[in-house]
Formats: sequence, C-alpha cells, structure tokens
Amino acid sequence: MFATIELAVEVPVYPERVFRAWLDGFEFTKITRQPARIVPQVGGNLWLLGGEVTGIFRRLVPYSHLEMTWQIRGKTSSHASQVEIRIEPTCTGSLFRVWHHGVDLSEVQNVLKWWEENFLRPLQAHFENLVGDYVADLSDG
Repeated sequence: MFATIELAVEVPVYPERVFRAWLDGFEFTKITRQPARIVPQVGGNLWLLGGEVTGIFRRLVPYSHLEMTWQIRGKTSSHASQVEIRIEPTCTGSLFRVWHHGVDLSEVQNVLKWWEENFLRPLQAHFENLVGDYVADLSDG
C-alpha cells in the first residue's frame, strides 16, 4: 500500500526565485549542503543530496509547478514515486507546497521527517538568510 504525503513551508522570496533555485544545481547544493546535478528541462535528470535522490522532470510550469519522478535510496520501495511541487505567491513571499505520491505506508513517518530535515528547513533557512530583514516586496533575494 502507498500513500501521498503533503508538506509546505513559507519562504520570504517571490515564486520565481524559489523556482529558479530548485532548477539550479549550484544553488541547490548551497541550500542542502550536498552535491546536486540538475538538467532543468522536461525529461532532464536530477541527482540530489550526493545521489541519495534521483529522478526525471515530467512537467515544468515556470515559477509555479514542477513534477518529477523521485527515488530516495533506502526510503521508498524499488519503484520511483512521484513528487509534485507548487509555489504560490503570498503577501510576504511564497508558499512552497510538496506532494509526494507513492510513499510506502511503512515509510510515511520517516519520509515526512526526511523531507523536513533535507529540504524544507534548509530551503527556508537559505532564503531567510539571503533576504535578512528585507521584505519580499523590496528584494527577491
């Protein structure tokens, strides 16, 4: 049996800025502090967290939506699950929402924790440090 998990985090920058960071291997490496290689196009490969995550982009809608296959070494079953990301504008920046489809029921809690520790907290911290005391309307980071 498989489940879908949903997570979200607010970041103090425009959706375009978050979208571009997700597609840039250099900045993604800065965010997670682990090597990343990203081919930012439909059909392009992603190799994240030093190879702990691999996948292929299935859909890219500029500044708002990404879909990809997703394989976490040791966390998901032998099949590749699917990840959908939506980035929505807010008054103070963006809401970064993640749906991870196809997570083995026995791994849901571990995968939730994994997302929080490996992506959501680092993403939020990266942009909060970049922006500092400026509000989103004055600087895109």
